[in-house]
Amino acid sequence: MIVAAGFAAAPPLSAESAAPDPTPSAAPGGETFAGPPITNARGTYQAQITVENGVVTDVVALQAGTSAPESVQVNSMAIPAFRQEVLDSQTWDVAAVSGASFTSPAFTESLQGAFEDAGLP
Repeated sequence: MIVAAGFAAAPPLSAESAAPDPTPSAAPGGETFAGPPITNARGTYQAQITVENGVVTDVVALQAGTSAPESVQVNSMAIPAFRQEVLDSQTWDVAAVSGASFTSPAFTESLQGAFEDAGLP
């Protein structure tokens, strides 16, 4: 399991930040790939990766749960943990985040789709 200790907390996700950006931007020289939106009892989750020269350089949540306080709290811890784990391992197949039982399977499933679209293992 990924332990969230040591990860900087992301700013709380609001209902506005949970909506996908119609024009996601890539880092210079990078290309973005959005995974499919995955919906479960706690909302919709969608990951996007930025790839430069075959290396994942960024991971963001286009959608992350709901605006309910518990969802915002969990995702403000889980999404940065996923981001760091994916950047470190360069794979979508990362461990679930402890305490994020709805976010973990949905976000990793969306990550898998983004990696497949990017042609990465």
